[in-house]
Amino acid sequence: MSDSSSMMLIGIGGGGSAIARGVRRAFGEGLRFLTIDTDAATAADGDEFLLIGGDRLSGRGSGGDVVAARLAAEDSIDSLDPEMEGVRLAVIVTSLGGGTGGGATLETVKRLDSLGIPSIVFATTPFTFEGEDRQRSARGVMAMIEEAAGATFFVPLDKLVGNAERFDDAMRRAVDTMASAVTLFWRLVEKPGYLRLDAERIRHLVAKAGRGRFAAVSSQGPERARDIGDMLTRAPLLTTGSGPVRAILCGVLAGDDLRLSEIGTISESVRSAFGNQATSFELATVNDEDTFSGRISTVLLLFEANTKDDSGESPGGVIANKRKKRVSKPLGVGPQGRGRFNNAEPTIWNNEDLDIPTFLRRGINLDI
Repeated sequence: MSDSSSMMLIGIGGGGSAIARGVRRAFGEGLRFLTIDTDAATAADGDEFLLIGGDRLSGRGSGGDVVAARLAAEDSIDSLDPEMEGVRLAVIVTSLGGGTGGGATLETVKRLDSLGIPSIVFATTPFTFEGEDRQRSARGVMAMIEEAAGATFFVPLDKLVGNAERFDDAMRRAVDTMASAVTLFWRLVEKPGYLRLDAERIRHLVAKAGRGRFAAVSSQGPERARDIGDMLTRAPLLTTGSGPVRAILCGVLAGDDLRLSEIGTISESVRSAFGNQATSFELATVNDEDTFSGRISTVLLLFEANTKDDSGESPGGVIANKRKKRVSKPLGVGPQGRGRFNNAEPTIWNNEDLDIPTFLRRGINLDI
Protein backbone atom coordinates (compact mmCIF):
# COMPACT_ATOMS: atom_id res chain seq x y z
CA MET A 1 0.00 0.00 0.00
CA SER A 2 1.22 3.48 -0.78
CA ASP A 3 0.71 6.81 0.86
CA SER A 4 -1.96 7.46 -1.77
CA SER A 5 -4.30 4.97 -0.04
CA SER A 6 -7.73 6.39 0.65
CA MET A 7 -7.88 4.63 4.05
CA MET A 8 -6.30 5.87 7.28
CA LEU A 9 -5.87 4.10 10.62
CA ILE A 10 -6.30 6.38 13.66
CA GLY A 11 -5.37 5.34 17.21
CA ILE A 12 -6.88 7.55 19.94
CA GLY A 13 -5.53 7.69 23.50
CA GLY A 14 -2.98 5.38 25.06
CA GLY A 15 -4.96 2.17 24.49
CA GLY A 16 -5.98 3.01 20.94
CA SER A 17 -2.45 4.07 20.02
CA ALA A 18 -1.07 0.73 21.31
CA ILE A 19 -3.56 -1.18 19.15
CA ALA A 20 -2.77 0.97 16.10
CA ARG A 21 0.96 0.31 16.52
CA GLY A 22 0.21 -3.41 16.71
CA VAL A 23 -1.57 -3.15 13.36
CA ARG A 24 1.38 -1.28 11.88
CA ARG A 25 3.83 -3.95 13.08
CA ALA A 26 1.70 -6.76 11.67
CA PHE A 27 0.87 -5.09 8.36
CA GLY A 28 4.34 -3.79 7.57
CA GLU A 29 5.44 -0.75 5.64
CA GLY A 30 3.06 1.60 3.89
CA LEU A 31 0.21 1.80 6.40
CA ARG A 32 -1.34 5.27 6.48
CA PHE A 33 -1.39 5.87 10.19
CA LEU A 34 -2.06 8.55 12.83
CA THR A 35 -2.11 8.53 16.64
CA ILE A 36 -3.96 11.16 18.69
CA ASP A 37 -3.50 11.86 22.39
CA THR A 38 -3.49 14.57 25.04
CA ASP A 39 -0.24 13.15 26.45
CA ALA A 40 2.90 14.15 24.54
CA ALA A 41 4.75 11.14 26.00
CA THR A 42 2.53 8.79 23.97
CA ALA A 43 4.34 9.69 20.74
CA ALA A 44 6.66 6.92 19.56
CA ASP A 45 9.33 6.66 16.91
CA GLY A 46 7.77 6.43 13.48
CA ASP A 47 4.40 7.78 14.62
CA GLU A 48 2.48 10.44 12.79
CA PHE A 49 1.33 11.99 16.06
CA LEU A 50 -1.27 14.67 16.76
CA LEU A 51 -1.19 16.29 20.21
CA ILE A 52 -4.55 17.76 21.19
CA GLY A 53 -5.43 20.12 24.02
CA GLY A 54 -1.92 21.55 24.27
CA ASP A 55 -3.06 24.93 25.65
CA ARG A 56 -5.45 23.34 28.13
CA LEU A 57 -3.39 20.34 29.29
CA SER A 58 0.15 21.32 28.23
CA GLY A 59 0.82 17.83 26.87
CA ARG A 60 0.54 16.17 30.28
CA GLY A 61 -2.49 14.03 29.45
CA SER A 62 -6.03 14.07 30.82
CA GLY A 63 -5.31 12.06 33.98
CA GLY A 64 -8.20 9.73 33.15
CA ASP A 65 -10.68 12.64 33.13
CA VAL A 66 -13.15 12.12 30.25
CA VAL A 67 -14.47 15.67 30.48
CA ALA A 68 -10.99 17.22 30.32
CA ALA A 69 -10.14 15.07 27.31
CA ARG A 70 -13.34 16.00 25.50
CA LEU A 71 -12.80 19.71 26.09
CA ALA A 72 -9.19 19.35 24.95
CA ALA A 73 -10.40 17.69 21.75
CA GLU A 74 -12.94 20.43 21.15
CA ASP A 75 -10.19 23.03 21.53
CA SER A 76 -7.96 21.60 18.82
CA ILE A 77 -9.95 19.17 16.68
CA ASP A 78 -9.58 21.39 13.61
CA SER A 79 -5.87 20.47 13.59
CA LEU A 80 -7.03 17.07 12.33
CA ASP A 81 -8.17 18.51 8.98
CA PRO A 82 -4.77 18.72 7.21
CA GLU A 83 -4.05 15.09 8.11
CA MET A 84 -7.21 13.95 6.33
CA GLU A 85 -6.29 15.12 2.84
CA GLY A 86 -7.22 12.39 0.36
CA VAL A 87 -8.78 10.16 3.05
CA ARG A 88 -12.15 8.62 2.13
CA LEU A 89 -12.46 6.09 4.95
CA ALA A 90 -11.09 6.22 8.51
CA VAL A 91 -10.61 3.19 10.76
CA ILE A 92 -10.45 4.25 14.41
CA VAL A 93 -9.17 2.12 17.30
CA THR A 94 -9.72 3.32 20.86
CA SER A 95 -10.50 2.34 24.46
CA LEU A 96 -13.59 3.77 26.17
CA GLY A 97 -14.41 4.32 29.82
CA GLY A 98 -11.98 7.05 30.78
CA GLY A 99 -9.26 9.43 29.66
CA THR A 100 -8.57 10.50 26.12
CA GLY A 101 -10.14 7.46 24.43
CA GLY A 102 -13.45 8.13 26.13
CA GLY A 103 -13.30 11.89 25.69
CA ALA A 104 -11.68 12.52 22.32
CA THR A 105 -13.07 9.70 20.18
CA LEU A 106 -16.49 11.32 19.91
CA GLU A 107 -15.08 14.67 18.77
CA THR A 108 -12.82 12.94 16.24
CA VAL A 109 -15.70 10.96 14.74
CA LYS A 110 -17.90 14.06 14.59
CA ARG A 111 -15.15 16.00 12.82
CA LEU A 112 -14.67 13.23 10.28
CA ASP A 113 -18.41 13.15 9.67
CA SER A 114 -18.42 16.91 9.04
CA LEU A 115 -15.64 16.37 6.48
CA GLY A 116 -17.68 13.70 4.70
CA ILE A 117 -15.37 10.87 5.78
CA PRO A 118 -17.15 7.72 7.03
CA SER A 119 -15.51 6.04 10.01
CA ILE A 120 -15.34 2.50 11.37
CA VAL A 121 -14.77 2.50 15.14
CA PHE A 122 -13.25 -0.51 16.93
CA ALA A 123 -13.43 0.26 20.66
CA THR A 124 -12.79 -1.74 23.80
CA THR A 125 -15.04 -1.19 26.82
CA PRO A 126 -13.99 -1.58 30.48
CA PHE A 127 -13.55 -4.76 32.47
CA THR A 128 -16.47 -5.50 34.79
CA PHE A 129 -14.17 -5.19 37.82
CA GLU A 130 -13.39 -1.57 36.89
CA GLY A 131 -16.75 -0.58 38.36
CA GLU A 132 -20.07 0.90 37.34
CA ASP A 133 -18.77 4.47 36.96
CA ARG A 134 -16.42 3.53 34.12
CA GLN A 135 -19.01 1.23 32.57
CA ARG A 136 -21.59 4.03 32.65
CA SER A 137 -19.12 6.50 31.19
CA ALA A 138 -18.41 4.10 28.30
CA ARG A 139 -22.12 3.50 27.63
CA GLY A 140 -22.82 7.21 27.47
CA VAL A 141 -20.15 7.93 24.87
CA MET A 142 -20.99 4.76 22.89
CA ALA A 143 -24.47 6.06 22.17
CA MET A 144 -23.10 9.37 20.89
CA ILE A 145 -20.36 7.77 18.79
CA GLU A 146 -22.99 5.65 17.06
CA GLU A 147 -24.80 8.77 15.88
CA ALA A 148 -21.74 10.11 14.03
CA ALA A 149 -19.81 6.99 12.99
CA GLY A 150 -20.60 4.79 10.04
CA ALA A 151 -19.98 1.45 11.77
CA THR A 152 -19.14 0.71 15.40
CA PHE A 153 -17.70 -2.39 17.07
CA PHE A 154 -17.70 -2.22 20.88
CA VAL A 155 -15.69 -5.03 22.43
CA PRO A 156 -15.88 -5.82 26.20
CA LEU A 157 -12.40 -6.45 27.54
CA ASP A 158 -13.83 -9.34 29.59
CA LYS A 159 -14.55 -11.23 26.35
CA LEU A 160 -11.38 -10.13 24.60
CA VAL A 161 -8.79 -11.47 27.06
CA GLY A 162 -10.14 -15.00 27.47
CA ASN A 163 -8.70 -16.91 30.42
CA ALA A 164 -5.54 -14.86 30.95
CA GLU A 165 -4.64 -14.86 34.67
CA ARG A 166 -2.18 -11.98 34.95
CA PHE A 167 -3.22 -8.42 34.22
CA ASP A 168 -0.23 -7.63 32.02
CA ASP A 169 -0.87 -10.81 30.01
CA ALA A 170 -4.53 -9.88 29.67
CA MET A 171 -3.78 -6.40 28.35
CA ARG A 172 -1.17 -7.75 25.95
CA ARG A 173 -3.67 -10.30 24.67
CA ALA A 174 -6.33 -7.60 24.26
CA VAL A 175 -4.01 -5.41 22.20
CA ASP A 176 -2.78 -8.34 20.11
CA THR A 177 -6.29 -9.67 19.43
CA MET A 178 -7.67 -6.30 18.39
CA ALA A 179 -4.58 -5.54 16.29
CA SER A 180 -4.81 -8.93 14.56
CA ALA A 181 -8.46 -8.45 13.62
CA VAL A 182 -7.93 -4.92 12.30
CA THR A 183 -4.83 -6.04 10.38
CA LEU A 184 -6.77 -8.80 8.64
CA PHE A 185 -9.50 -6.32 7.77
CA TRP A 186 -6.88 -3.94 6.38
CA ARG A 187 -5.30 -6.67 4.25
CA LEU A 188 -8.73 -7.61 2.99
CA VAL A 189 -9.21 -4.14 1.53
CA GLU A 190 -5.66 -3.23 0.52
CA LYS A 191 -4.47 -6.58 -0.87
CA PRO A 192 -7.53 -8.12 -2.52
CA GLY A 193 -7.50 -11.52 -4.18
CA TYR A 194 -9.77 -13.21 -6.70
CA LEU A 195 -12.95 -12.04 -4.96
CA ARG A 196 -12.33 -8.33 -4.59
CA LEU A 197 -13.68 -5.91 -2.01
CA ASP A 198 -12.10 -2.50 -2.50
CA ALA A 199 -12.07 0.57 -0.27
CA GLU A 200 -14.95 2.22 -2.13
CA ARG A 201 -17.18 -0.82 -1.63
CA ILE A 202 -16.26 -0.85 2.06
CA ARG A 203 -17.00 2.88 2.22
CA HIS A 204 -20.47 2.26 0.84
CA LEU A 205 -21.01 -0.72 3.12
CA VAL A 206 -20.18 1.08 6.37
CA ALA A 207 -21.58 4.53 5.57
CA LYS A 208 -24.69 3.81 7.68
CA ALA A 209 -23.99 0.31 8.93
CA GLY A 210 -24.51 0.95 12.65
CA ARG A 211 -23.38 -1.35 15.45
CA GLY A 212 -21.74 -4.66 14.70
CA ARG A 213 -19.70 -7.60 15.97
CA PHE A 214 -16.47 -9.07 14.65
CA ALA A 215 -14.03 -11.92 15.07
CA ALA A 216 -10.83 -13.14 13.44
CA VAL A 217 -9.72 -16.80 13.48
CA SER A 218 -7.03 -18.92 11.81
CA SER A 219 -6.48 -22.63 11.15
CA GLN A 220 -4.27 -24.99 9.18
CA GLY A 221 -4.37 -28.64 8.25
CA PRO A 222 -6.64 -30.77 6.06
CA GLU A 223 -9.86 -29.73 7.89
CA ARG A 224 -8.93 -26.05 8.20
CA ALA A 225 -12.04 -24.70 6.47
CA ARG A 226 -14.37 -26.77 8.64
CA ASP A 227 -12.39 -25.72 11.71
CA ILE A 228 -12.80 -22.06 10.72
CA GLY A 229 -16.57 -22.48 10.62
CA ASP A 230 -16.63 -24.13 14.04
CA MET A 231 -14.38 -21.47 15.56
CA LEU A 232 -16.54 -18.62 14.23
CA THR A 233 -19.70 -20.26 15.56
CA ARG A 234 -18.13 -20.42 19.04
CA ALA A 235 -16.29 -17.07 18.96
CA PRO A 236 -17.09 -15.16 22.21
CA LEU A 237 -17.15 -11.81 20.40
CA LEU A 238 -19.93 -13.02 18.08
CA THR A 239 -22.21 -14.69 20.62
CA THR A 240 -23.90 -11.56 21.98
CA GLY A 241 -25.42 -8.58 20.22
CA SER A 242 -28.12 -5.95 20.52
CA GLY A 243 -30.07 -6.87 17.39
CA PRO A 244 -30.46 -9.28 14.46
CA VAL A 245 -27.74 -9.50 11.81
CA ARG A 246 -28.70 -7.57 8.66
CA ALA A 247 -25.42 -7.59 6.71
CA ILE A 248 -22.35 -9.83 6.71
CA LEU A 249 -18.80 -9.21 5.51
CA CYS A 250 -16.65 -12.34 5.40
CA GLY A 251 -13.02 -12.17 4.36
CA VAL A 252 -10.99 -15.33 3.63
CA LEU A 253 -7.21 -14.83 3.62
CA ALA A 254 -4.99 -17.69 2.43
CA GLY A 255 -2.09 -18.72 0.23
CA ASP A 256 -2.20 -19.99 -3.33
CA ASP A 257 -3.43 -23.39 -2.10
CA LEU A 258 -6.89 -22.02 -1.24
CA ARG A 259 -9.54 -24.28 -2.77
CA LEU A 260 -13.01 -23.33 -4.01
CA SER A 261 -14.51 -26.00 -1.80
CA GLU A 262 -12.91 -24.36 1.26
CA ILE A 263 -14.43 -20.99 0.38
CA GLY A 264 -17.78 -22.74 0.02
CA THR A 265 -17.44 -24.50 3.37
CA ILE A 266 -16.65 -21.27 5.22
CA SER A 267 -19.40 -19.37 3.42
CA GLU A 268 -22.03 -22.00 4.22
CA SER A 269 -20.95 -22.15 7.88
CA VAL A 270 -21.27 -18.37 8.24
CA ARG A 271 -24.63 -18.25 6.46
CA SER A 272 -26.00 -21.10 8.55
CA ALA A 273 -24.85 -19.60 11.86
CA PHE A 274 -25.53 -15.90 11.30
CA GLY A 275 -27.33 -15.30 8.00
CA ASN A 276 -30.94 -16.26 8.68
CA GLN A 277 -32.11 -12.63 8.67
CA ALA A 278 -29.27 -11.05 6.69
CA THR A 279 -30.24 -9.08 3.58
CA SER A 280 -26.66 -8.62 2.40
CA PHE A 281 -23.69 -11.01 2.29
CA GLU A 282 -20.27 -9.89 1.04
CA LEU A 283 -17.47 -12.42 0.54
CA ALA A 284 -13.90 -11.44 -0.36
CA THR A 285 -10.55 -13.21 -0.51
CA VAL A 286 -6.88 -12.35 -0.17
CA ASN A 287 -4.33 -14.62 -1.82
CA ASP A 288 -0.94 -13.95 -0.21
CA GLU A 289 1.45 -16.90 -0.30
CA ASP A 290 4.16 -15.14 1.70
CA THR A 291 1.87 -14.38 4.65
CA PHE A 292 -0.73 -17.17 4.70
CA SER A 293 1.01 -20.20 3.19
CA GLY A 294 -0.57 -23.41 4.52
CA ARG A 295 -3.24 -21.72 6.60
CA ILE A 296 -6.51 -19.86 6.32
CA SER A 297 -7.39 -16.76 8.31
CA THR A 298 -10.92 -15.40 8.30
CA VAL A 299 -12.25 -12.06 9.51
CA LEU A 300 -16.01 -11.83 9.98
CA LEU A 301 -17.96 -8.60 10.46
CA LEU A 302 -21.65 -8.82 11.37
CA PHE A 303 -23.71 -5.64 11.07
CA GLU A 304 -26.85 -5.47 13.16
CA ALA A 305 -30.16 -3.83 12.36
CA ASN A 306 -29.49 -0.19 11.59
CA THR A 307 -31.49 2.24 13.73
CA LYS A 308 -30.03 5.34 12.09
CA ASP A 309 -31.54 4.90 8.62
CA ASP A 310 -35.21 4.15 7.98
CA SER A 311 -34.90 4.15 4.21
CA GLY A 312 -35.15 0.35 4.07
CA GLU A 313 -31.71 0.05 2.49
CA SER A 314 -29.42 -2.40 4.18
CA PRO A 315 -25.72 -1.60 4.78
CA GLY A 316 -24.78 -3.67 1.76
CA GLY A 317 -27.04 -1.68 -0.54
CA VAL A 318 -29.79 -4.32 -0.75
CA ILE A 319 -33.36 -3.10 -0.25
CA ALA A 320 -34.77 -4.96 2.72
CA ASN A 321 -38.30 -6.33 2.82
CA LYS A 322 -40.25 -3.99 5.07
CA ARG A 323 -43.27 -5.04 7.08
CA LYS A 324 -45.86 -2.51 8.11
CA LYS A 325 -46.05 -2.18 11.84
CA ARG A 326 -47.28 0.24 14.41
CA VAL A 327 -44.62 2.83 15.17
CA SER A 328 -44.44 4.18 18.70
CA LYS A 329 -44.47 7.91 19.20
CA PRO A 330 -40.95 9.33 19.64
CA LEU A 331 -39.74 10.09 23.13
CA GLY A 332 -38.47 13.58 22.26
CA VAL A 333 -34.88 12.47 21.68
CA GLY A 334 -33.22 10.51 18.93
CA PRO A 335 -33.04 6.72 19.29
CA GLN A 336 -29.46 7.07 20.45
CA GLY A 337 -27.25 9.75 21.91
CA ARG A 338 -28.08 13.37 22.80
CA GLY A 339 -30.94 13.93 20.34
CA ARG A 340 -32.12 17.56 20.38
CA PHE A 341 -29.11 18.50 22.54
CA ASN A 342 -26.64 17.25 19.89
CA ASN A 343 -25.30 20.72 19.07
CA ALA A 344 -25.45 22.14 22.59
CA GLU A 345 -22.67 22.27 25.19
CA PRO A 346 -22.98 19.04 27.23
CA THR A 347 -24.07 19.15 30.87
CA ILE A 348 -21.40 17.05 32.58
CA TRP A 349 -21.68 15.85 36.18
CA ASN A 350 -19.62 13.06 37.74
CA ASN A 351 -18.32 12.08 34.27
CA GLU A 352 -21.89 11.71 32.92
CA ASP A 353 -23.60 13.71 30.19
CA LEU A 354 -26.93 14.58 31.82
CA ASP A 355 -28.43 15.57 28.47
CA ILE A 356 -28.60 11.84 27.66
CA PRO A 357 -31.77 10.29 29.14
CA THR A 358 -31.15 8.10 32.17
CA PHE A 359 -32.39 4.93 30.47
CA LEU A 360 -29.76 5.36 27.75
CA ARG A 361 -26.92 6.23 30.13
CA ARG A 362 -27.65 3.13 32.22
CA GLY A 363 -28.31 0.80 29.29
CA ILE A 364 -31.96 0.11 30.20
CA ASN A 365 -34.17 -1.22 27.39
CA LEU A 366 -37.71 0.22 27.29
CA ASP A 367 -40.53 -1.78 25.75
CA ILE A 368 -42.62 0.92 24.08
